[in-house]
Amino acid sequence: MFNIWRDKDLGEQAFIVIGFLILPVALFSSKAMAPLFIFLVLTLIGRRIWQKNFQISVPKLSIIAFIHLLIWAGLSQLWTFDAALSSKLIPSLLALFAFGLFMVAEIGSIGPSSQEKIKSALALGAGLAIVLLLFESVTGSWLTRMGRGLTWLDVINPSTGGVNIEAYVKNGVALLSVLIWPVLSKMWDRRLKIGAAVFLICTLYLIYRFSASTALIAFFTSALGVGLALYRKKFAAHLIAGVFAVLVLAMPFGVQQSIGDKTLTQIGQTGYEMKLPNSAINRLIIWQFATEKIIEKPFTGWGMNTARQIPGGNEKYTLTVKNSAGHDQVLFKEFYVPLHTHNQAIQIWLELGAIGAIFVAVFGCLFIRKLSQKHIDPAVFGVVISILAFNFLSFGAWQSWWIATQFLCLSLALVATKRGR
Repeated sequence: MFNIWRDKDLGEQAFIVIGFLILPVALFSSKAMAPLFIFLVLTLIGRRIWQKNFQISVPKLSIIAFIHLLIWAGLSQLWTFDAALSSKLIPSLLALFAFGLFMVAEIGSIGPSSQEKIKSALALGAGLAIVLLLFESVTGSWLTRMGRGLTWLDVINPSTGGVNIEAYVKNGVALLSVLIWPVLSKMWDRRLKIGAAVFLICTLYLIYRFSASTALIAFFTSALGVGLALYRKKFAAHLIAGVFAVLVLAMPFGVQQSIGDKTLTQIGQTGYEMKLPNSAINRLIIWQFATEKIIEKPFTGWGMNTARQIPGGNEKYTLTVKNSAGHDQVLFKEFYVPLHTHNQAIQIWLELGAIGAIFVAVFGCLFIRKLSQKHIDPAVFGVVISILAFNFLSFGAWQSWWIATQFLCLSLALVATKRGR
């Protein structure tokens, strides 16, 4: 199955290999998604060269959308406080999106026999990932500790605060929550209902076990989207597209209305009393701070890729709350903006302003509406909604490993669930 050297099946076999590897590898190194992405793209390009086939059909909407965003990002260097931040990012972003669009365009060349193998590889990889995660959950992340050369003293060392060892596998759990949908679709189509139920229960348990709160939100919102798509696919696609556009355009206004007038202590105390995770409280503070900066430059933004260097963002705060005994308790210390805003809508507003947000909202809406096409399986709705949940709640807009991951997940989901047009 993994003989990738037969030229006629080179690209298809590469998809099979990536389908099997993506989830087990992501458990231990989410950053490895970028090399897997590059491997698949280069293999597909190599197949084109070997076959002397240089006719590539890329959707015009994708090209138009990316060109608009790229031009506006380039123009933002005229008013940014650090043009080097944008200039360093744009070339790599251009390459990532060009390769990603090429990968998605190659899906049409995958034959039915290879499609079945990709489905099987993805399911096997998901099964292996679940087994590995279950092993980690009962052994105190033994594989992760051994792989990273960490002892128990490193993990629980009180003088340094220790190491949150389970944080290393959280991105893998996140990816499992994204790709579980095409796996479940394959099992359901083959009437493996018990197997699908086992995969589903294990995935939910692992999300809970590793406290992956964003993955939990992603899973349940995706389940609603998939359920709706099974009965009213066109309506579901249009609804999701509309919600996406509203969230992108209204996000800073929503933050301003809900917590804009709250102090740091008030946000922390409310979150503490609601038993929110520290990460969630921290993100509320990040969003409030970023929204204040958006108001300063609402139309043009501060310039592409400036979130990590936004004035005041590298200042550290100490959040103190009153515990149940009425005593002051230091909850955590963190930067106002650590690298990015953990919310891509707010990041787009912050860096590219209202104009950039309108570009993203309009073109994103048009893309999502395409889910209503006949050959799109409802499982793809689950993948798209999960990705959007992580975009709005966790990952930065320009993280190369995450951009690569999104293209890989979408491509594998489309291949694994591809139907006749």
